[in-house]
Amino acid sequence: MASYQELLNYIEKLKNPKLAQFSKSILNTSIEVKGIYSKDIKTLIKKYKDIDINAFELDKFYELNFIYFAIGLKQKKTLKEQIDFVFEKRKHLVSWAITDSTYQYFKLKDFSSELPTIKLFLNQKEEFIIRYGYLFLFNYLKDITLYDEIFLLFKNSDFFYVKMVEAWVISYLYIYDPKKTYEFIDTSLLDYEIKNMAIRKIIDSFRVSKEEKEKVKALRNNLKERKLNKLS
Repeated sequence: MASYQELLNYIEKLKNPKLAQFSKSILNTSIEVKGIYSKDIKTLIKKYKDIDINAFELDKFYELNFIYFAIGLKQKKTLKEQIDFVFEKRKHLVSWAITDSTYQYFKLKDFSSELPTIKLFLNQKEEFIIRYGYLFLFNYLKDITLYDEIFLLFKNSDFFYVKMVEAWVISYLYIYDPKKTYEFIDTSLLDYEIKNMAIRKIIDSFRVSKEEKEKVKALRNNLKERKLNKLS
């Protein structure tokens, strides 16, 4: 079995100070960043998939935490084991990039079976655990028959990276069902900030028609006006 020290040595060979400096602000993490390209991290995850993760010294640097969660999740046999693992180690989720790069490792099944799991994550207090819950929705967005249930899961948050992922999910919902998602953005009780973020992403999407983009631009103006009227 590959050793932890061997992994650390490999990481030192791959580190890139210029990439680390560039990535630090994007990752928005308080711990050190070595600066390793994503393709190389994926190679390390595959190469060291059987490593004993209990040997990891977490929070030394970002890439180590990333690899820890990726390998840890892949090693777990069941969804329950994965949930228990992430909840136990939640304080080591030091960046949105860890959640976004590992949510696909969860052994999720159909939406109705996993709705309690999604709600479990969304009802937690930690920013990145909640973000996982919204990321799970990407597995189900192509099924527009689920949209009424999915819309009910959105709620306001004080966490920036939760607001961002909500907006991201909404923008994808718009791709598959513009009419229903437009109505949701227009009438839901979500904060203007989340709706505005979602509309920006819709406008930036190459998968949304020019006509639909003009519609949401007009909706944004309307939402902004409503917000100002409330404040006056």
